[in-house]
Amino acid sequence: MELFKAIHRAQHVQRNFDLNKKMPEQDISTIVTAATQCTSKQNVAHYKLHAITNREIIEEIYDCTTCTPEHPEEAQGQKYARNYYPNKGAVKKKGYGKGNYPENPQVLGNLVLVFERYEKFYFNPKKFTNKMGDAANPQTFVTQVEEVRELLEDASAWDAATAKQKDRTMLVAEVLDRMDVDYHDKDELDDYINEMRRTLAQDSFTALGIAAGTVNLTASQLGYGTGCSTCIMNRPKLKKLLGMKRDPLLIMGIGFKQEGKNRRVHHKDDGYTFGTIKKQPIEISYIN
Repeated sequence: MELFKAIHRAQHVQRNFDLNKKMPEQDISTIVTAATQCTSKQNVAHYKLHAITNREIIEEIYDCTTCTPEHPEEAQGQKYARNYYPNKGAVKKKGYGKGNYPENPQVLGNLVLVFERYEKFYFNPKKFTNKMGDAANPQTFVTQVEEVRELLEDASAWDAATAKQKDRTMLVAEVLDRMDVDYHDKDELDDYINEMRRTLAQDSFTALGIAAGTVNLTASQLGYGTGCSTCIMNRPKLKKLLGMKRDPLLIMGIGFKQEGKNRRVHHKDDGYTFGTIKKQPIEISYIN
C-alpha cells in the first residue's frame, strides 16, 4: 500500500520547498543512483547528470527557466519580465499579457538535477565485423559513420588522412557492407543515417523518461516532493553556468515539502497558486 501511495504522490509537481532543511548525503546518493543506474536500451548512456545543491547556482538555474521576451521593449526595462500571474490561476483570453511570463519554481528544490544530452558511445567495429550480435546498440554505430563520412566520400580527404584514420574508415566501411548500405550512394547513406538518427533519438528520450520516472518514484518513497521542467528559456546561460558541452534536456527539482502549505503555492509568492490538471485516464488492455 505504501508503494501504491508513493506512485500517486510522484505524479504531482511540488512548487515550493523547505530550504531550512538539509538533504542527507545518503539520500542524494540514492537519488543520483536512481538517475544513473536505471535501465536503458543496451545500457547505453544517453545523458550526463549534473547534481546541484549550491543555492546560488540553483537560483541562476531558476532564472534560466523564466522567459526572456523576444523584443527588449516588451521587458519593460527588466532583465526578465517577472511576477505576472493571472488572478486565481485563470489565464486571460489574450494570453499572459505583454512582456509577462510565468516561472517554474519547481526547479528550486534542495537538490536539482540537470540532464545534459550525451553522445559518446562505446563501439568496437572489429567486434561488430566478427559477430554482429556482439555489438552494443547497432543504432549507435551511426555516430561512427558520421565521423568518417568525409573519408568515405572525398578522395582528397582520404589522401590526407592518417593511417589510423584510414584503418578506422575501412572497418566502418566493412560494417556498412555487411548491412548492405551502399556508402558510395549519397542518398542511400543519407537515408541510413536519418533512419538510425530517428531510432537513436527515440532511444534517448525513452532513457530520459525512464530516468525521470525512476527519480520521481525514488524521491517520493524517501518522502520528498519533485518537479520537472523542460521550460529552459536561456539555454546558452545554463550551458555556461554548468559547463555543458551539449544541450540541457530536463531539470528536476527535489526537496522537502513545506509543512502546512499547498504544494501548488509559488515558492517565492504566497499570493499565487498554480492551477492543476487532472491526470488524463490511460486506457488499459488486460490480456489473460
